[in-house]
Amino acid sequence: MIKLRSLVKGALPISRVGMALWAWNNRDELVKWGGFAVGAFGRLAEGESSDVVTEAKVRARLTADARTRGADGLRVAVADGVATLSGRVPAAVRDAALEIATAVGGVRRVRDDMVVAGGRLGRVRARS
Repeated sequence: MIKLRSLVKGALPISRVGMALWAWNNRDELVKWGGFAVGAFGRLAEGESSDVVTEAKVRARLTADARTRGADGLRVAVADGVATLSGRVPAAVRDAALEIATAVGGVRRVRDDMVVAGGRLGRVRARS
């Protein structure tokens, strides 16, 4: 146990306070991922593993991209290879999210149910 602690300390030279501050600063993303993880258990039990993996990929790409990271209101769901993006977002976030989701492997189509600046814009994009 002590060896494991020293290995972790050497690999992750971050203090507990540093980790707590990071978690606090990223709490919204952590809550989104936590909600996804809880919901994924039931879907995995029902045999929807490919959709769960695809949704995780889409979420990871959206989180990694600076244009969509932390976008309030952006929601993602994948069913039968169709990624549905919804929520109220700025136009730039909408465009970036559509671009990112369309490029993710396992996504056959992207359904746009996002609302932008007071108007509803919706369309379906086929993966090229």
